[in-house]
Amino acid sequence: MVYLVNYLEKTSYNGFPWAAFVALSLGMVVFGLAESYGPLSALTQVIPSNLAWLLFTLPYVFGGIGALISGYIADTLGRKLAFILSSLLVLIGMLLYLPIWFNVVAGVAKTLILLISIAIVGMAAIGLESPVLAMISESVSSQHRSKLLVIGPNFGNLGVALAYVPLLIFGINSALAASYQYELALILMYIAPTVGLILAWLKATETLPWRAIKTQNNVEEAWKKIDKNAEVVNPNAGLGLRFLTLILIGIVQDVAFIYITYGASFAYFSNIAAYVPLIGGFTMTIVGIITGLFITSKVSRKVFSIISYSMLAVFWALLWVVASITHSSIAILSMFTLLMVPVEITWATRALLEPELFPTSRRGMFVSLVRFIVWVLAGVIAGLLILIPLPFTIGALSMLIIALVGVGGTLIWYFKGFETGNKNLLGLDLERTAHSIAPVKVSDPKDN
Repeated sequence: MVYLVNYLEKTSYNGFPWAAFVALSLGMVVFGLAESYGPLSALTQVIPSNLAWLLFTLPYVFGGIGALISGYIADTLGRKLAFILSSLLVLIGMLLYLPIWFNVVAGVAKTLILLISIAIVGMAAIGLESPVLAMISESVSSQHRSKLLVIGPNFGNLGVALAYVPLLIFGINSALAASYQYELALILMYIAPTVGLILAWLKATETLPWRAIKTQNNVEEAWKKIDKNAEVVNPNAGLGLRFLTLILIGIVQDVAFIYITYGASFAYFSNIAAYVPLIGGFTMTIVGIITGLFITSKVSRKVFSIISYSMLAVFWALLWVVASITHSSIAILSMFTLLMVPVEITWATRALLEPELFPTSRRGMFVSLVRFIVWVLAGVIAGLLILIPLPFTIGALSMLIIALVGVGGTLIWYFKGFETGNKNLLGLDLERTAHSIAPVKVSDPKDN
């Protein structure tokens, strides 16, 4: 953490202090905790088991709605306000849980309140990611953008892992562990958004490109203050292709994450279900930090996306083979852990591409529209895979087929899309049509 803070202090500029990044990262911790809220409620049987599938679906379906609202606010009122309001909504959702926590309600009322709370928290927490991605992409140089766009959202994986830490202390079969892990997740969901909200309020400022667009000032000058010498991106692919690519790879990645982290283990391997998010969360956190710091700034986005989704397909194929041969919990858990590697780097692919394909004036809304479609469809698909009583080998084979769709999406982008890695995003704001622009160059600093 000390190294990370020092790194942020050295690379930040006057509009993006390290404390603001910490606030955004805490927002992503909330994101991960919120993803665990529903599954933890299912694992600890807070509501009847026949309704458990709702706990794996509601956060993501309502999360899509939250993303739309947050994206609209981010573009119209600012990235900072969108982040603060989303953090506040998390706290409102958690306040609804207090009557359950203190055993004030029971029966149908308890179930209904819990489902509403999970829906609101999911809506708010997933809505946090749009302003986080927009603010980071508009606040640092292109090379640092490659690092921080991956490291920032990666704190969501830490949130997932933290919710399951009591298992390390008390053991998986301990009733005390089940109680404490649920309460720890709840406590963290009160603390993290509160601290993040306060830091964002005090330290974060609106990005220079967004302010330039809103005040009709020189947007080129705003981008030059952030990234003077980088080549300018030339978005010579239409919005339709951008949306298609992001939706395809987004659905594939989200379904893979939900299914491998929560759904498959809950439905088929209940004896290791609580270990998977714990091990997976820490695995993805480490993989994300390594990927962000040492890989993403050195590899083109097109190549990185193909590699990440190809790895996902290969690892699903391996899991299918292993599951067909053995039902050993150790073998399955080992494969689940290995799968977290491509699940994380495909998440990194999305975190990089989503804010880099749209102009500042509509970045929040377009990213949120993609996430709305992705989260809703991914939630439905993952819910069906859990709800329908299929053999696990069929489920794994289905995930392999879905992963191959993601590979197809990256291939489409490789041949028809444009490169954004280590490039100034000014070209997106100077785009003359929805399909192409004339090449744009940033003025040489010597000319000023």
